Amino acid sequence: MSIEIKAPTFPESVADGTVATWHKKPGEACATDELIVDIETDKVVLEVVAPADGVIKEILKGEGDTVLSEEILAIFEAGAVASAAPAAAAQASDTSDTDAEKVGPAARKLIDENNLDASQIKGTGKKWRYH
Repeated sequence: MSIEIKAPTFPESVADGTVATWHKKPGEACATDELIVDIETDKVVLEVVAPADGVIKEILKGEGDTVLSEEILAIFEAGAVASAAPAAAAQASDTSDTDAEKVGPAARKLIDENNLDASQIKGTGKKWRYH
């Protein structure tokens, strides 16, 4: 089911806002109440969240665009699922205990930048994962 994602109702003293940051891209999975876009006004930054589990089908207002109160920002497809391959890969890495898959993204970056060997480093996280 398609749902229109609208800008929030702005307070009386706020005429318009600007799309500051899209946190999700079209086709990317969203969970209910997950932050998808920030609208910046001259007084406050308003957060727009996903109305249900699904995906953003189409973005109608890009970053930097001016929007009015209740203006449509995007079309959301409730119940739609993003590609299953990335989710399956993420799940597999959570259950595996090989050294390469125990390394989180930040630790991997540091290991790569410093030409270190992950097998020579003792992890301190859950199941001896590197953080």
